[in-house]
Amino acid sequence: IIARERQRELIEFLEKVICERCGLDLLVECEFMEPKGRKQIEKTDLIIAQEIHNVAVRAGNAMAKQQTEEKKQVHQTKEEKTPAAPNSKTTKSDEKKEFPKRSFYRAKRSENPDVIYGREFEDECISIDQILGEMGEVAIRGQILSFDTRDIRNEKSIIIMSVTDFTDTIVVKIFTRTEELQTLTEAGLKKGAFIKLKGVTTIDRFDSELTIASVVGIMKSADFRSSRMDHSPQKRVELHCHTKMSDMDGVSSVKDIINRAKEWGHPAIAITDHGDVQGFTDAFHTVSKDDPFKVIYGVEAYLVDDLFSMVENEKGQTLSDTFVVFDLETTGFHPDNSKIIEIGAVKVNNGVITERFSSFVNPKVPIPYRIEELTSISDDMVKNEKEIDEILPEFLRFCDGAVMVAHNADFDMSFIKHNCESLNLPADFTVLDTVTMARILLPSLNKYKLDVVAKALGISLEHHHRAVDDAACTALIFIEFIKMLRERGVEKLSELESLKKVGPEVIGKMPSYHAIILATNDIGRINLYRLISVSHLKYYNRRPRIPKTEFLKYREGLLIGSACEAGELFRAVEGGKSKEVITRLVNFYDYLEIQPIGNNQFMLKSDKHDAKTEEDLQELNRKIVKLGEEFHKLVVATCDVHFLDPEDEIYRRIIMAGKGFKDADEQAPLYLRTTEEMLEEFQYLGSEKAEEIVITNPNKIADMCDKISPVRPDKCPPVIDNSEQLLRDICYNKAHEMYGEHLPSVVE
Repeated sequence: IIARERQRELIEFLEKVICERCGLDLLVECEFMEPKGRKQIEKTDLIIAQEIHNVAVRAGNAMAKQQTEEKKQVHQTKEEKTPAAPNSKTTKSDEKKEFPKRSFYRAKRSENPDVIYGREFEDECISIDQILGEMGEVAIRGQILSFDTRDIRNEKSIIIMSVTDFTDTIVVKIFTRTEELQTLTEAGLKKGAFIKLKGVTTIDRFDSELTIASVVGIMKSADFRSSRMDHSPQKRVELHCHTKMSDMDGVSSVKDIINRAKEWGHPAIAITDHGDVQGFTDAFHTVSKDDPFKVIYGVEAYLVDDLFSMVENEKGQTLSDTFVVFDLETTGFHPDNSKIIEIGAVKVNNGVITERFSSFVNPKVPIPYRIEELTSISDDMVKNEKEIDEILPEFLRFCDGAVMVAHNADFDMSFIKHNCESLNLPADFTVLDTVTMARILLPSLNKYKLDVVAKALGISLEHHHRAVDDAACTALIFIEFIKMLRERGVEKLSELESLKKVGPEVIGKMPSYHAIILATNDIGRINLYRLISVSHLKYYNRRPRIPKTEFLKYREGLLIGSACEAGELFRAVEGGKSKEVITRLVNFYDYLEIQPIGNNQFMLKSDKHDAKTEEDLQELNRKIVKLGEEFHKLVVATCDVHFLDPEDEIYRRIIMAGKGFKDADEQAPLYLRTTEEMLEEFQYLGSEKAEEIVITNPNKIADMCDKISPVRPDKCPPVIDNSEQLLRDICYNKAHEMYGEHLPSVVE
């Protein structure tokens, strides 16, 4: 791509190379076109335009302030020049000379306008957290958090104020004359002001607290807090935000959050508290009707998947057919980076155990210590065993033609299917899960772990977490379930679906996952309120739950997103669920969500997760982005906001510690981020993809949502047909009961 001015130079170069060196004839024809604008140039132009606008605004404010001060000075000058009243007469004899009283509490001893109290000083300030005791004279800077005055004897007062520099807070006490209090407050000594002060650290003899007394001087100070601003020409939209109405979780008020988003120039923000909509009215009153800023009303719901199937890939089998009840022991939780170390299986035919299969598997990797503790399987026990490429075909021959049964079958089958795919082995299985069956057949249980179910049925379980023993126990449980099913008239596997009547009791014991639900219009707002009501009144168990069936019933006007690491899609991707499971989940959601890896940093320190490095966390996000591309779903990047600024994490730390969290001091960076911060966070996806998920897609979601009111403007009184006549009849019937058939004239 060249400019027109370089045309001749290029033709000469081509003729020299092709004609002279190659001995060929050459005819060069040039075509020119208008240059296309590039995104970077457009962005630069937008940034320059923004800067010009900001400079103009600042200049306008400065001029207005200057004009106000000039008017004030003119007014003061006029007052000074106003002559005294003509009838006022004074004589030398009437005049009394007043001599200033000697005072040890002089408010100001400097002509510097920045000095509020005492004298000027230039000492270097230290942070308050460095004051560890009585250190003598110190200089600090900070903001006044509280300001109080108390009168003491002899027309004197004491000023008590708390000063913070956001590393710590300290109390400052100043003694002054009562008549000088107003002068000090007018000079700027008040709550919220930023000051520098110099005084002596001392242990107060009244409350035994470390304070600063004997104050030498107090001076005005600029706001030294580092304020973050969003300078991106194209702004993002936050679609996952918690306020104080997320009980014992969010710490920022909805008003502060909305005002920050407006200050940054964001076009909208979504309010999504945990399981409730209590922040909606405050959000509504924070934004005026003619303000273009949009509040998106939503909720982070506790979603329960009650759309499960009792049988996977059913092929007309009956309870009299052959079943293989099996269990695996593995080195981890994810089939992509964990290995099978033991397979145990029991064959059940017509309700009777007929064969057994048991084998260790050499994983070719060391067994983690936590797995060795859990299963009692050591490296020495598997080092001389066959590898999975030999054991798995043997196991599949054992299972040939049988229905696969396992307790929490998704986990075990994910390893079987993954290894079948790696070894190019067929993997067309019919699968039954005894956990699902237990929820239907044993609804009175609170938990459905293998040992709990076994105890409920009176079945002995020895050497729990050994595949051969767990498989035998599961087989006995399954045999009991066959008897219970036959008592209910079930013989075919297809008939199991008729038993799937999931009531509130079952919903309350099923796992719940986070999901973001947004209202796109007034119909969606009404449906959202219906879901919130039914979750609290019908399906509440420790938290308000929303079954998927209820959500589908009221889906009109709502968008649903996959939420955070506590969402079922993220859990399925992390847990290596089968392609069929992930496909079903992706198709359920309207958009997918990923978050900064700092939000999931806790996974690197937990034995329950296979992610060990930040690269692993990034890879999980890449997989979700790839799913979005594959299934044509919008993928958005969110912060999962719980507080406004990074330093605010200390408030949430206190709340989490009060709730008993051991990792309360290791707070995730759940603060509201600027567009630039989010673009930088997701650079590992590439600049174009980062811009798509940070800016483009969230704005598309925001555009799908109308600007609505969380409440109707009218009072909505109930309408009862024929209410006037009904009320009249009630009154007359009561009157006749009291006074008889003929009513007194006064009553009539």
